[in-house]
Amino acid sequence: MERVQGGAGHAARRAAELYGAVRAGETDVARLRERREPRRVLGLLEFATQGRREERDAYLRRLTASPDAVAMVRPWLGPAERARLDVAGGRAPAVPPLLAMLSRGTEEDRRYALEALAVKRPMEATEPLFGLLGVLGPDESSWYPGLIEDTVSRIVIGRHLPFWRRTARSGPVPPATCVPLLLRQACRAAPRARRLALALLGCDRDPAHLDLFLAAAGDPDESAAAEAFVALWRLDVPEARDRLAAVLTEPSRSPQERLVASVLLGRAGDRRAFETLVLFLNHRDPWNTLAAAEALTRLGDPRTARAAAALATNRLRIAYALAAVRLLGRLRAPESLPALTSTLTWLLDEGRTGYQAAAGCVEELGRLGDERAVPVLTRAVGDPRLRIAAVDSLGRIGGPHVLETLLGVASGEDAEVRAAAARGLARYGDEPRATAALVGLCAPPYPRRIVRALVRSGDPAAAPVLAAVRDGAPSAATRRLAGRFRPDPPRTATP
Repeated sequence: MERVQGGAGHAARRAAELYGAVRAGETDVARLRERREPRRVLGLLEFATQGRREERDAYLRRLTASPDAVAMVRPWLGPAERARLDVAGGRAPAVPPLLAMLSRGTEEDRRYALEALAVKRPMEATEPLFGLLGVLGPDESSWYPGLIEDTVSRIVIGRHLPFWRRTARSGPVPPATCVPLLLRQACRAAPRARRLALALLGCDRDPAHLDLFLAAAGDPDESAAAEAFVALWRLDVPEARDRLAAVLTEPSRSPQERLVASVLLGRAGDRRAFETLVLFLNHRDPWNTLAAAEALTRLGDPRTARAAAALATNRLRIAYALAAVRLLGRLRAPESLPALTSTLTWLLDEGRTGYQAAAGCVEELGRLGDERAVPVLTRAVGDPRLRIAAVDSLGRIGGPHVLETLLGVASGEDAEVRAAAARGLARYGDEPRATAALVGLCAPPYPRRIVRALVRSGDPAAAPVLAAVRDGAPSAATRRLAGRFRPDPPRTATP
């Protein structure tokens, strides 16, 4: 790096000496200003410490504009951030030295080299990285192969390769110059290289690769087969969907392969996935149940609500019923309210330990907003574990039968319960008792929902607390809102 001469060089060295103390919290720029440190030293420190208050990549890009700040901050950065900083400033090594670091460097050198390659995106580095991925031994660190895969993905398609559950049909496409290499790597013996090549080829969505993906769907490596399933789903042609449907009935398939195929078919709207998705909706693994519930929502099969209601009310499987409960609330079907109220009533009657299912029932009943759920939700207020969620759900439903319950808990000792009651009472803008309770609940930091309800009420009793909000609320928008209050004669209508 070019040495800065004279006073500027002395200021940079002095700032570098003080930067460690600033990072450790032993001092700060304000105290250094009181000590009359030179203005350039203070400016460099302020420039460098702004990275704590802004997005990291933007901070590193801005940092390259000041060589002095780079010299001061760089020793404190991790290898990945140093690599991004060096690439942005044109100081990173060329591709061959970076590749050499991967074969004989330390862990820090490897992380630096892989990040620099990912930022540079040199297509000529893709084949050596694939080769390295194919010869890694079992004694390698667990992070290393995954980071190589991520680097290849960022070079080829410019982004991290998403997990199959979060994969979208459209997205960045690999350049045409990389396709022959990916086709060769898809036939490699190393499972990691084969799986990565299939995943990147799937992003191309080229029907010419259909035969390759159909054959790869029978790959003995489950991860490679799953990437072939995703590639077939992206093609969205009848042959691809038929191959995915066949996976559901093949006896040699593992549960994970059936899950991937059924979820992808559900996203494609193919009802052949319905039975398999329902089985996974009540699975022991919560991530599998979430994936199945999302796919059933997209599938739109009319049998979904009945199946979810049957699973949610199955007392022998209540510990795994949360996904079915959530799905019923999302569907808003005629079966949703009876099933949720039945399950919650049983859990309250028996004092069962299915807390997750009970809490899910309480929250989904609130989202449904049906007054028929008020009695069981009022009972749930008596359970300390469900009280906050039950009060919040009652507030969502509203109505004269709910008001008494909200007023009763608004004066309780639990701050979270009072906050939930305040959210519900804010919907009773024309009820004097609700306004009086909100006046007592309106305290710093002055939630805007409560302030808005008091302003709309026009109740003169709210004037003192709104004056305090206008003068002392931390948010300028909340202060302006309180300033709009105009007292009116009190109203007595009940919602």
